[in-house]
Amino acid sequence: MPTQQAISLAPTSSARNVIDVRGMSYAVAQPLVYAATTRLAVGQHVQVLADTDPSAMMRAVAFQLRDAISWRFETDGKLWQIDVQPRAEAEAKDVVDLLTWDHYRLDRQFADVLAAANENRIADAEAIFNNYWIGLRRHVHLENNVIGPTLGGGAEKGPLADMLFEHDSIIVQSRLVEETLLEKDYDMLPAICAVLSGSLAKHENREETMLFPIWQTTDNSDRGRAAEFLARSKELLAGAEDQQVNKAFP
Repeated sequence: MPTQQAISLAPTSSARNVIDVRGMSYAVAQPLVYAATTRLAVGQHVQVLADTDPSAMMRAVAFQLRDAISWRFETDGKLWQIDVQPRAEAEAKDVVDLLTWDHYRLDRQFADVLAAANENRIADAEAIFNNYWIGLRRHVHLENNVIGPTLGGGAEKGPLADMLFEHDSIIVQSRLVEETLLEKDYDMLPAICAVLSGSLAKHENREETMLFPIWQTTDNSDRGRAAEFLARSKELLAGAEDQQVNKAFP
């Protein structure tokens, strides 16, 4: 989520990890920036110094990291100072940005479920799964019943129709994980989690590349509605509409 500002540059902060790529080619600089930002934790920042416009490089790095970072830069036309932080600390710019980040968050949660299952840490797997399960249902309810009907994308035949079909499959697979935990059939848990993990990754990639651009264009055509939509979506993902969520996905 880049922001450009043409203002006087502040001194470099010694408290931040600084990556100086001035004089480097794009091919050399990008892997260095990627390596530095892939390890970012909440509360940490990386500052990148460049002598050319870094927008293309930073978009590529963000793409590699599934938008797990947010970045902004300041420039005087000769030097660019890019501040990079974890996406979790940045405000979503629109509802599609919010959904993309929620994909990343759910992925990380379910990866932790899979890791705990593989290591036979069943109590951890159950606790993490419960958080993932309510988060997934909120996410699917938001897309199915709030955003999809408003922003479109082809409910009968098109990316939206594909999304709705895939959501049904992911809900069924997630219920199977829930049932496996309830029945304490722990030997099957890693295999079932692995199948669901693959389904999530494939679905999210298709959704982000085929449907989200349609939604973003439609959403941004009415900025007043977009702001209201974003506010409601944040509240829904935080649990404000769990009564409707539980009714849709008991």
